[in-house]
Amino acid sequence: MELRLCDLKVEKKGIVRYIQENPVSSKLAEFGILPGTTFSILNKAPFHGPIFILIENNRIALRRKEAAFIIVE
Repeated sequence: MELRLCDLKVEKKGIVRYIQENPVSSKLAEFGILPGTTFSILNKAPFHGPIFILIENNRIALRRKEAAFIIVE
C-alpha cells in the first residue's frame, strides 16, 4: 500500500519516493520536492487546511490535495 504525504502525522519524517503525475508536479519540483528528498511534517492546519513541511531549512505549505500526489516512505 502506498503511503501519501497527506497521511503522515505531525512531527513525522520521511523520504519522497515519487510524485504522481498531476497539474502541479512541476511546481512541486521547483519547491525541491523530488524523489529521494528527506522532509518532516511541521504542522497540519485544521479543517483540511494546508500541511506545512520542512525541506532543507525551507518551510513549504501544501494543499492536502497536492500532498496526496506525493508518495513517501
